Amino acid sequence: MPNRDKDTPHQTKTNEIILNSPQDWEGIFNTITDVITIHDKDFNIIYANNAAKKVLALPNLEISKAIKCYNYYHGTICPPKGCPSCDCVLTGIPAVFELFEPHLNKHIEIRAIPRYDNGEQIIGVIHILRDITDRKLSEEEIKFSHEKLRNLAAHLNSVREEERKFIAREIHDELAQALTALKMGLVWLNKQLPEKKEPLTEKIKSMTSIIDMTIYSVRRISSELRPGLLDDLGLQAAIEWQAKEFGDRTGITCQVTFNSDTSNLDQERSTAIFRIFQETLTNVARHAEATEIKASLEKTLDMLIMKVQDNGTGIREENILNPHSFGIIGMQERTLLLGGDINLKGVQNKGTTVTVSIPTN
Repeated sequence: MPNRDKDTPHQTKTNEIILNSPQDWEGIFNTITDVITIHDKDFNIIYANNAAKKVLALPNLEISKAIKCYNYYHGTICPPKGCPSCDCVLTGIPAVFELFEPHLNKHIEIRAIPRYDNGEQIIGVIHILRDITDRKLSEEEIKFSHEKLRNLAAHLNSVREEERKFIAREIHDELAQALTALKMGLVWLNKQLPEKKEPLTEKIKSMTSIIDMTIYSVRRISSELRPGLLDDLGLQAAIEWQAKEFGDRTGITCQVTFNSDTSNLDQERSTAIFRIFQETLTNVARHAEATEIKASLEKTLDMLIMKVQDNGTGIREENILNPHSFGIIGMQERTLLLGGDINLKGVQNKGTTVTVSIPTN
């Protein structure tokens, strides 16, 4: 009969692993760079890895009997108000939270995991702390960089609008007036011609016609650069003019309704809404294959809301998210700069709805 009292080499090796496993696990536990502490229900730290001992400057756990976690994590004499770890002990629900801890001078992430005995009763909590200071600093740098870019975009928009306003006025005041004077000179010259000078008369009429078309083009270009109505009569008049001009030019019906008075709106918000309306109409003309547009503008106590809806093919989600959709990106940036929100929603073959909400203050 085989000797059952004598272990095989395989069994001997298994027994060695089992016997050594506490030491092995302790070694692994102490090589983890995250701070790990094990607490009882009274928030005493009863075990900690080497990282915790170093970061929290813990005393000898074998000698000290009451090492309260909040003393070393937060430098306080009692648990902080609303402590998620305390809630974890009470509810048994794991918690994950981030905070800047002045006592440690670090941004930290803490995971609190409940501990149970064999009877499934909560006997404490396991704390896993990770230093996320570098990540938070990187996030702050990215956020600061985004803010700088957004401020730069706002400045460029402001400069661009001022340049457009200046060029539009120069074109209207100088070029249009010069062309009008030239036309009046041709009319006078035509009256001075002797009778039976048909070739000269026809030539003058042709030149006058060309001047008329040029004056119209100058006024159109001036209005496209910066409609004088926006500065002189306000947002409502400018949108009505833009809707009519768009309809005449494209053949797409554009109905606009106003549910409140916007005459006291500041120039920055008026310009933003008008430019977004312009860009929306441009997108409809280029991509939507629509025959009708319905737009509305409403001013509430604290919000300005514009909605533009067409009956075209409907914008697709990938087009909204496309990083090369610069028109949409421009609309989003104009809205964000004023603390507002823009939503684009397309339904296939039923059209697209653009909703813009901007705080009035």
